[in-house]
Amino acid sequence: MAASTSTPPGPPEPVGRNSKGRDAATSYKWDRLSRPVQVLVGVGVATGVVVIYNGASGLIGHVFNVVLLFLFASVVALILNPVVDLLQRLPGFRSHRGPAVLALYLVIFSAIGGVVALVIPNLVDQAKHIPQLVSQLQHGLADRGIDVNLGAVLPSSSSLPGNAVSVVAGVATTVADIILVVVISIYLLIDGRGLVATMRNLFPENPHRFDFALLATGSTMAAYVRGQSLMSLIIGAYTALTLTLIGVHYAIVIGVAAFLLEFVPIIGAILAMALAVVVALLQGPLVAGLAAIAGLVGHALEAYVVGPRIAGHVTKLHPLVAMAALLIGADVGGILGALFAVPLAAIANIFLGAFYRSRRGEVAITTADDGTVDAESLPRLGDEIEAVEDAGVEGRPVPHFRDAADGAE
Repeated sequence: MAASTSTPPGPPEPVGRNSKGRDAATSYKWDRLSRPVQVLVGVGVATGVVVIYNGASGLIGHVFNVVLLFLFASVVALILNPVVDLLQRLPGFRSHRGPAVLALYLVIFSAIGGVVALVIPNLVDQAKHIPQLVSQLQHGLADRGIDVNLGAVLPSSSSLPGNAVSVVAGVATTVADIILVVVISIYLLIDGRGLVATMRNLFPENPHRFDFALLATGSTMAAYVRGQSLMSLIIGAYTALTLTLIGVHYAIVIGVAAFLLEFVPIIGAILAMALAVVVALLQGPLVAGLAAIAGLVGHALEAYVVGPRIAGHVTKLHPLVAMAALLIGADVGGILGALFAVPLAAIANIFLGAFYRSRRGEVAITTADDGTVDAESLPRLGDEIEAVEDAGVEGRPVPHFRDAADGAE
């Protein structure tokens, strides 16, 4: 008789290990809850999700705004850095960059203050006559058989306080952002070289790629400032000439104001045109209408024809790309976003181009014994090389890029 073999029974399964039983118990407990309690729990969970989402969105928005401010400040520092280098050659500024930076900002803010002191009082004085001018305009239109109720078109006095509060809040926010950008840019101008050295260490294998990108970026920013100055000069001359031909008083002063306001995108041209129309209203509706037409034509030419072409030429961007960058910057960052949109797009274009060539193995920038920078694997690096070679600043070595064929010889 064969001995029977039997498997000894295993240890009993611990209580709570049965997932089916646990799910059934949970479902039983949830079903035991009354319907109002289930609704309250669902509403509470949904509310928590919404609160967490809104909090995360707000945090991301604040972080994004801070990053934008640092980007704007970096662009300002890149633009003003050559001027600080020039000031450091003067006696009294050679020992440290701080006095040169502060002197530069003192000159900038003094110029802005002078323009404000010149334009704003005249604008306020002219604004006092707006109700009388509106009445005269309405009577003049009525005499010509045009029945227009300008009081219904213009904002009523009851809505002015609310509009004033929103305008003041927007202006205060913009001023605070500008102050932060100025403060950050001052720190970057004074001690930015230490930050640049730290960033350069992120490229230990070939740090001269970073040197090339930095020099090309500085060259692009200098070209952008030259282009924007040319655009402002064109708009200022156009404004002064057209208003003089129309017969508007203070045409030269308004032209100077238009030149300075043109550096502020979108709103600058609008303010210059509004100033011209308000001054022209004192001379009658016909002169004001002609001034408005001249301003609209100038604004259209600046926004859609001349401006994108100049910005695209000096920054190596297609005019459509420059226009798209301007629109996106205005939508994302408001006035500051519009002001720095094209320079940031140009910087991104340089770095993306360098990264693309590096991934294809076309860029190998090294340093020769004499301190020059070579592009050994490229027959020609393109317009970026010419931009960097042409952007020589005294007191700083200008890189020289040698072709592979030249190096072989």
